Amino acid sequence: MQPKLKRSELDGLAEFYSLDVQRTETLLELAAARPSRIEGRRFLAICLRIAGVLSLAAGLVFFVAANWSEIAVFGRFALIQVVLVACVAVAWIKPPPAIIGRGAVFLAFIATGALLALFGQTYQTGADVYELFLTWALLGLPLVVAAQWSVASAAWVLVFNTALMLFCGWHPTSGLLWAIFGGVHFQPAHIILCAAWLNLLLWFAFEFRPTDAVPDWVRRLILSCAFGFATWGGVLGVMGGNLLFGTREIDPVSMLVLAAAMIAVVAYALHRRDIYPLAVVMGTFIIVSMVWLARVVEFRDEGTFLFLALWLIGTSTAAGKILTALTRAWRAEGSA
Repeated sequence: MQPKLKRSELDGLAEFYSLDVQRTETLLELAAARPSRIEGRRFLAICLRIAGVLSLAAGLVFFVAANWSEIAVFGRFALIQVVLVACVAVAWIKPPPAIIGRGAVFLAFIATGALLALFGQTYQTGADVYELFLTWALLGLPLVVAAQWSVASAAWVLVFNTALMLFCGWHPTSGLLWAIFGGVHFQPAHIILCAAWLNLLLWFAFEFRPTDAVPDWVRRLILSCAFGFATWGGVLGVMGGNLLFGTREIDPVSMLVLAAAMIAVVAYALHRRDIYPLAVVMGTFIIVSMVWLARVVEFRDEGTFLFLALWLIGTSTAAGKILTALTRAWRAEGSA
């Protein structure tokens, strides 16, 4: 039997009637608010299936790597391509959302990345590393859509953001993205914040049009990647592009772009009554503001570290109190 009330509503009900521990346990049991033994076994089975698919993919990659000198070039490509075709055939016979079809499509997605890596390693194309992951994300997108599975969606998000991270971190001088962002008007912080906004737009798109393949935890992964880049770009903007406390001024463009992202997410989170986006935004604000203070005081003496520590403790405490107050207020409204 599925619970008719959310766990937050049950907690509010127990708090309203001042139920003790034993009565609260009885309430949760009657409402079927806790997973049963059957549901626990089902979750364990899903985890083991995912582990099995990942083990097959790792075995394929390591088998080719371990027998590199023993297998000819044709044999390496044929082995991965046979696995890829076999996965597509299995998915065609047992299409998603069948678990076998989902696992086959997910394995095909990983095999696509292995095939691209094998191509680059064999022929030494000279492409930047980020181009491998970007091509993997683009070619694997139809497979992820076909899988209709949150695990495949999360894997695609990680591959896509790895491509963005490599591009932003290595600053290549050639390649597909560099042809767009390689102009003199783009600073490193601008490029990093563009990566943050790509993730934010993706997050907003799935927030307004949610799907079963991109559940709440995958959307939170996208938001975390977005503000990982936002924090990185904000720190560079505060430091003027120089992490070693250079003499350049604060980049106003980076600060405006970062502020726009934070305001947009806060406004949406308050409207949807979602705590996690607020927590991510507050974490970014704490880090960027602390770096700004470190630049202002210029590390003159030991008191600087004490001041920064106090700022970190004070802002973290204030953020925790704000988030706790909002959580309690929203739960009370939901219970009412």
